[in-house]
Amino acid sequence: MLINTVILFLRDALPIFVLIVYLYEHLPANKLWLLKSVIAGALLSFLYINQINIISQWFDGKGIELFLWVSQSIVYFSTLILAYELSRNHSTNRLFLHWVAGLMISLTMVSKGSNFVLYLDGYLNQSNVLQSILIGTFLGLGICLSLATLLYLAAQWLKQRWGPWATWLLVHIYATGQFANALPLLIQVDLIDTSDTAWSSQYLISNEYEFGHLFNVLFGYQASPSIDQIIVYLLALFTPLAVFYWLELNSTSHLGNKQ
Repeated sequence: MLINTVILFLRDALPIFVLIVYLYEHLPANKLWLLKSVIAGALLSFLYINQINIISQWFDGKGIELFLWVSQSIVYFSTLILAYELSRNHSTNRLFLHWVAGLMISLTMVSKGSNFVLYLDGYLNQSNVLQSILIGTFLGLGICLSLATLLYLAAQWLKQRWGPWATWLLVHIYATGQFANALPLLIQVDLIDTSDTAWSSQYLISNEYEFGHLFNVLFGYQASPSIDQIIVYLLALFTPLAVFYWLELNSTSHLGNKQ
């Protein structure tokens, strides 16, 4: 039970910590939006859990899978909104950026954080596992906080060296990995067909091990990805990079012509 609790933190809590750290460093100074986002995410998570039986009946029993996939899709496309705001020459609307970031955090907390409540609700009533759950919670929380601190320092250094595009790239890589990993949800409800496995690196880094969970969170690592996942990942990662790079070049050339 202790190991299961630690793994649960690495799988479902660490993505929340990572996204919060990246957005905290990426966005302008006022951080009140972060507290509001976490509170909203917690409330939405409890609401989602209370209504999960109803949601599961939506769309002929496909409600949960579709809800989670749509949530992850919104998080991904929200990163493109952040990039578009960066590519604009005039000053950005900070309130709008905070709303976008708050939506990303809240949806991630609903899709990931709700697993905690479901897990704890199933085991806390068993007195013989309470101690293991508490120890696992402290260990898992400590690991998440330690990794979040290291990632925050790394993001801060990158932003100082390369500017806000560096921290946006961290958010983009994170969101792309989570978006590609949500593809099996559509396979589960038969909206798309499964494809062959592209390769297997289980013998190097398994998704069941700690490094597998960490890499999965940071950039969507899968030990045995499908061909569809690889295609979606590459398109989702590089297409926006090419578009915004072109926009930056175009903007620079226009400024040069005006001078």
